[in-house]
Amino acid sequence: MELTDLSNPDDVHGLRKRDPRVYEIIFKKYYPKLLVFVNRHVGDQDVAQDIVQDIFFKLFESSRSLPDNFNLKSWLYKVARNAALDYLRHLQVIDRHKFLMADAMIVAEDVDESVDEEIYDRVNQAVESLPEQCRLIIKLNVIEGKKYLEISEELGISINTIRTQVSRGYKKLRDILSNERDTLILVIYIQ
Repeated sequence: MELTDLSNPDDVHGLRKRDPRVYEIIFKKYYPKLLVFVNRHVGDQDVAQDIVQDIFFKLFESSRSLPDNFNLKSWLYKVARNAALDYLRHLQVIDRHKFLMADAMIVAEDVDESVDEEIYDRVNQAVESLPEQCRLIIKLNVIEGKKYLEISEELGISINTIRTQVSRGYKKLRDILSNERDTLILVIYIQ
């Protein structure tokens, strides 16, 4: 069985039927190429292997609904590129969080760990006290590190609504937390 780029309707049919032979051919043909492609973007062989394995799993999961004009090579590389970008965005969020926490630790005086937990609880309570939509948007933006456009697409609301809700959320959090001396650093952090 020879496989080009699934231009043959029988190949797409084999994917839809989840024919193991078709998947084996696809895996042997594209796994090494995708691994190099993803590794070049993420710079970590283990992460690249995980991402590429996930791509093949996604292909299998979505196989029953593939269109007749499905272009496998294009789909694989598009999904690989997006998965690599998602991973890199996730790293940026982690790095940003670590940087801000280190900065806060430098500014803060010696603080007992139980006080840290209390501060965290107060900030968490303040976030939970926000109106539902505002709270969701703040969590998506601050905790998950999503951009306004991503939140807008995910929730199906305009970017201006996102901006307004973030602005209102930050103001409410500053108002709620500004009277508590111990939370000053976190108030600065959430601005």
